[in-house]
Amino acid sequence: MSIMTSPQKHPTSGIYYFRQSVPKECRSAIGKTEFKNSLGTKNLSEAKRLIIQFMHDADQLVALTRLKLNKANFPHINDNSRKLTNRDCHGIANRWYSRTRAELQASDNYSEFLSYDMDAKGNEYAFGLSDTLCLDGSVILTPNVNRIEGGKYPPKASEEELRQLSLELSVFIDSQLIIDGVSVSHSSQDYIVLAEAFYEHLIGLESLCLSRHKNDWNAEPKSLALAAEPLSVYVNPNEASRSSANTETSISSVYKEFRESDILNNKGNKSRLKTLDETRAKVERFVAILGDMDIKSITKKDIAKYRDTLLQLPKGKGVILRGKSIAEQIELAETNGLERLSSTTAKNAVKQLSLVFSYALEIDLITFNPTFGMKIKNTKKQVEADDTDKGYSQKDTRKLFNDALFSDKSLTLTYGLACYWIPLLCRYTGARLNEMAQLTHSDIECSEDGIYCIHVRRGDGQSVKTDSSLRRIPVSEHLIALGFLEFVNSSKGALFPDIPRGTYGTASSAFSRWWSKRVKSKGISIAQPAHAFRHAFKTEMRALGVADSISDAITGHSAKTEGGRYGSVPLATKKEAIDKLSRLDVVRIY
Repeated sequence: MSIMTSPQKHPTSGIYYFRQSVPKECRSAIGKTEFKNSLGTKNLSEAKRLIIQFMHDADQLVALTRLKLNKANFPHINDNSRKLTNRDCHGIANRWYSRTRAELQASDNYSEFLSYDMDAKGNEYAFGLSDTLCLDGSVILTPNVNRIEGGKYPPKASEEELRQLSLELSVFIDSQLIIDGVSVSHSSQDYIVLAEAFYEHLIGLESLCLSRHKNDWNAEPKSLALAAEPLSVYVNPNEASRSSANTETSISSVYKEFRESDILNNKGNKSRLKTLDETRAKVERFVAILGDMDIKSITKKDIAKYRDTLLQLPKGKGVILRGKSIAEQIELAETNGLERLSSTTAKNAVKQLSLVFSYALEIDLITFNPTFGMKIKNTKKQVEADDTDKGYSQKDTRKLFNDALFSDKSLTLTYGLACYWIPLLCRYTGARLNEMAQLTHSDIECSEDGIYCIHVRRGDGQSVKTDSSLRRIPVSEHLIALGFLEFVNSSKGALFPDIPRGTYGTASSAFSRWWSKRVKSKGISIAQPAHAFRHAFKTEMRALGVADSISDAITGHSAKTEGGRYGSVPLATKKEAIDKLSRLDVVRIY
């Protein structure tokens, strides 16, 4: 896959062009040091669409060249050896067909394999994925007996042409090989036979899509019988050896080194441990999918396999999934129609895995990070405008604060006065729950202008999400009237010591669970009960006509433009905005 993915703009003509370097080992064979082609447009959106084909062609040429060079440099390797039978190859293709057929019919979206357009006369015609491939069916599927010289059918495609076809279909082939636990080298004869079998089944899928487009729900272009039959072979020893890593440079070993280095460089930052543990989970899943590979041998193709496998795995960690292999989890998801991991989850997993590769790059174990440029598309399209707010509505807010804990002084509160003050603080500041839960006596300050404010900062046992989160937030006049300053003056050290600290030293986890239960008990359904205060605060600020630059300074969101990063928002301006918020109907209990 290409590293450079953005169209380049010619400084004089303004026309965009494609430019990509040819790998050094391929330059003499290809005859150039770089690929360069005009995209013939000054429109960036059009250029981004056109560049995809040029990138694809360049990548295919490089892959084929490397294949030829490998054959020339290692003539003793017999790529024509067969580990799979023809029946195996067609069985694997039939399993892919069966799985994809089920996914298409469940989503009722057939556009990935077939699209439609109108000709000049207004007649509809279908355009399939197979129409974009390097070969057509006449040189792939036609029986050899009919390939007579000068006859009706052209000669069968050459091995090189079929090799290119196999590369074009590799995303489908590899996804099924992962599920079946089969390793097949891209340079083997088996892979060519697999490509021919997958092409035949791709044509079947297109036929299925066309039938469903015409509301024909009975047509079945391909039998699914072969998909249920067992394969004769499961492992190719030549390919499996890639998973046997040098233990010193295996991805799990490099992760351990990275973790030790990161802890040394982030002393005292307990929140960093959470990131490291999340990264470890991603490494463990990579090992479960592809093996504990030598990090120096991991390619973009391997990362793509990791990504594609994640997208097939079921969501959640229920009992039903415990002890199951990756292949068994995927099969379970298919047979039971379980919800799969989202594209966002897969994207974040690759992003966290990237930390280990960046470390390996830093210590010269590898020369490039294979996760860079790995794209994950969100195939779910929003079909209509979403006007719903992720925060609390005015009605929700009234319902939440019309609770005995905000009026009855005699109540025994789970986490002491934190149960009273933290929801109020979050509502009047739009702050994150953890920012308020970790406050100490010294974090409440008074400015030279006499404005009391909350200083959100890093410190012993205190952390923030980003540098833009470091800020001073004026204390609302209503909070002062409710006795917040008196509460602070009576405290020593942490304002809310009754909240237990979690694994990573944060006070938010336990309180967040408690608050979520309170919200649910009020009949309010919302995705993130604690974070909803931030959304509600931003919404109310806009309704009051407060500029986003001011509310961003209060909530700790970074400036959106270069100009927005100049200057600052005075405390008095922030306080004026906060005091515009409608006052809650709560009682002073302190």
